[in-house]
Amino acid sequence: MSRFIGFVAPLLLSLAAAGAARAQDSRVLVQFPERMQEHMLANMRDHLAALNEILGDLAESKFDAAAKIAEQRLGMSSLERHGASHMAPMMPKAMQDVGTSMHRAASRFAIVAQNAAVARSFDGMRETFRALHEVTATCTGCHAGYRIR
Repeated sequence: MSRFIGFVAPLLLSLAAAGAARAQDSRVLVQFPERMQEHMLANMRDHLAALNEILGDLAESKFDAAAKIAEQRLGMSSLERHGASHMAPMMPKAMQDVGTSMHRAASRFAIVAQNAAVARSFDGMRETFRALHEVTATCTGCHAGYRIR
């Protein structure tokens, strides 16, 4: 019995802490129908996976590959793939604006990364990381201000 309590007590405490954190969450709750909520979460996971692939490509000096991923999965070219026209109308205007900023920043990153592939310089690499920072800054801002659960 004491093993059971030793296992269950920490679990219950962590669930209570998660509930308290959620109650104190001051982010704006954006409500979507369940299927759209799942679609949005799938998009966010794909964005994170794309960023991870981009970082991996940059670590290998594969600037063109990073640019391609950025444009196809995060940039303005990705809007149809992610169903943006169906999702955006359900978002507050400010959230739409942040999302558009992220997509535009990703497209700008793609151009900067392609230029760095040609230049092959320290300054080109630094500009590439600055451009990528613009992308992740919009992600961070949106996630800090909004939630869907």
